[in-house]
Amino acid sequence: MKEFALTAYGFLCVMLPALLLYGILHRLYRAKGIAEPRNRFVMILVLSVYVAGVFYFTGSGTVYDIRQYGLSAMALELNLIPFSAGPIDAIGYLLNAVLFVPLGFLLPLLWSKQDRFWKILLAGVAFSLLIELSQLLNLRSTDIDDLLLNSLGAAIGFALYRGYAAITKRSKRPEAGFRAEPLLYFAVMFLGRFLLFLEFGFAKILYGF
Repeated sequence: MKEFALTAYGFLCVMLPALLLYGILHRLYRAKGIAEPRNRFVMILVLSVYVAGVFYFTGSGTVYDIRQYGLSAMALELNLIPFSAGPIDAIGYLLNAVLFVPLGFLLPLLWSKQDRFWKILLAGVAFSLLIELSQLLNLRSTDIDDLLLNSLGAAIGFALYRGYAAITKRSKRPEAGFRAEPLLYFAVMFLGRFLLFLEFGFAKILYGF
């Protein structure tokens, strides 16, 4: 139960900022008479759960890790040479790619302006790089292999989205909001994790050590 509470705390740190942003933008769009898709709230909720899951499984760093670990050992955890970290871990590589498949699918599904291969590939690279750099703060391995495989996963997700759009004859629709809206959502979700997730402090409260 305590482990579940700790995990739920980490998810809420990511999800609540996204849902708060949705509420603000929803009221703004209503005030300006801008129509939104009926399922936008559900889709934002799904996106926030996915992003929180990615942060959880990758162990992305937070501002509190700086105080706990310091910055002196960061360079020791950095690998910039592709596929040079020893024997090939096929399962690990596969999981790194699969982890970003939903990203490539959800982005164009939520925002039709993102329905471009180069935009999804750029989003995959940027999101993965953000996670990899944050991992320097908690001494987890920051590896270019992860960046490459995450980006591949986003590209595969986009291919799956294009197949889904072709099968369902999904057409591009007029889109509510502004061009930078996806970036804003990812920014608040990352900052929620980075600034609000005090894992060790919450664990002390739960376990009493």
